[in-house]
Amino acid sequence: MVGVLGDSTGAARRSTLYRLIDTQSSDDGLREALSEYYASHEDFTVESTQIDGVTAIAIWGIVGKKDRADWSATFRSLTGKDPNVSNRAAAGAIFVGAQGGPYVVTYGMGHLLIDPSKIDPGFGLSFSIRSIEPDYIRQVTRNILDSRARVDRSTVPGGQSIRGFGIEYYGEVVSRLAGTLGSVSMTFNKAQPKKVGIAAADSLKIPLGVKPVDLIEDLREITRVTQTASPVPELGFIDQIRALKSSNKQVSQLENKLARALASADGGPLALTLPAECEEHEHAANSYRIKIATDRYEVVEDLEISHVLSRVASLPVEDRLDALRSGYIQMCSDAEGRDKVSRQVKAHKWLAFEAPLKSDHYFYHQGRWFEVGDNYLEFLRSRLDEVFARTASIPLPKWESGWAEEEDYNREAAKLIPGAVCLDRKKIHTKQHPHGIEACDIIGPNNELIHVKRASSSAPLSHLFAQGWTAIDALRSDREARNKLLERIKEKGGSHPYDPSIKPKKLIYGIAIKKDATVSRKNLFTFSQVALMRAINALENADVDVEVVPIPQ
Repeated sequence: MVGVLGDSTGAARRSTLYRLIDTQSSDDGLREALSEYYASHEDFTVESTQIDGVTAIAIWGIVGKKDRADWSATFRSLTGKDPNVSNRAAAGAIFVGAQGGPYVVTYGMGHLLIDPSKIDPGFGLSFSIRSIEPDYIRQVTRNILDSRARVDRSTVPGGQSIRGFGIEYYGEVVSRLAGTLGSVSMTFNKAQPKKVGIAAADSLKIPLGVKPVDLIEDLREITRVTQTASPVPELGFIDQIRALKSSNKQVSQLENKLARALASADGGPLALTLPAECEEHEHAANSYRIKIATDRYEVVEDLEISHVLSRVASLPVEDRLDALRSGYIQMCSDAEGRDKVSRQVKAHKWLAFEAPLKSDHYFYHQGRWFEVGDNYLEFLRSRLDEVFARTASIPLPKWESGWAEEEDYNREAAKLIPGAVCLDRKKIHTKQHPHGIEACDIIGPNNELIHVKRASSSAPLSHLFAQGWTAIDALRSDREARNKLLERIKEKGGSHPYDPSIKPKKLIYGIAIKKDATVSRKNLFTFSQVALMRAINALENADVDVEVVPIPQ
């Protein structure tokens, strides 16, 4: 059936499907879900219709400029040739008031025709974890809920078990799945069983019937799966993070916490994240347009959390989130911010935030609040409690009140640990790491790598944990790094028995928090717990022993 691959002469055509929220299935209701800009644009046509008796709205037109492409001047400057070209793309969307929806089927750049606030976040993912074959996953995208809020995408073109992607069942929000669709009753497989691929995030890329009656039946099957089917057992962990509806009574309290955090110097438990709809454009982004609490946009080449905080911190608390929701950040492919590669994504969707409230934990992610499941936290906590309970092979000395800086502690602690050498601020530079890495703050008598951090709170500790893993990775994979470490040790004098032919086998994290006399898992910020657990797993998988040693004060 050629139509499954995109030819409308078949029974089904691969399409992109969205589900709407806060939208009535009437003609007026569907029209309210249209992008106001395109619905009123002279190049677009909007018409009411019906699909197999179901109310629908059709919209189509051309997205793009009618003038020259922004890069024309540079092209002419470099080549002497004058490219008289413009950027234009077709867009179409059908808003369908079907049961379980409403739904929107989009074509080309049709996703731009939907009011973003009406898109049901995670709809496609909700369908996929109930219908995809767990042994034939081709791609997983996950957002790591640590202080960096980074995005990780893993691809296996032929597909593999979900277990093969090494997903950790804590500290991650799976935002996109691609793989083979399991047993569902849809148009594409009515005549005979077929295996087709789907891709799911907020939207769902899936073959849909091209005849009115078939499309409506397919939408009913999708509704049945999302509303009544249980998640595939191997994918059930994805449901451990639950989205809160805007009507939830906790949301106003959580948003007040977020608004207040926006005024702090560093944002506290606040970080930048990449919106799911921008993930596919990340490789092309060379600058960002930012328009928050101003009438003009500004262009920055490297986006940082300070670019957001500086624009809203001086606003009244009650106005900060409104400013983010009315403002935007947009990816551009050129350094000047003229060639746009993403839509204008509301600024609040670029933030990740942790907000404990009473006995529960919540995260703000992709512009929505999520409650973290008990099993999710219990597993994380039990693993870390076990790590903290391990007996220290090298008890670290007390942090004396006269030692104001980490450099002071590392220097004096090395003197009190027989056979140790202080290497604080002694970076090693290699071809793989031209900017340098800190192999350790102190190297122990048996080549233990000791990384020390004294923080004003537990939030900055994520950097320490990442630093330790980076050092181990470099020293285990790069002989040049091990030889450079030997040079640093020799510079300090003494007779330390370091052998660069032997890869490091133990890493010790020494932690002190200024406001806490002792450190345990319980007084670590959750983002830091996540970062620590991820580092421990990576180190232990590399056959490195890990210890977390609280430094007494």
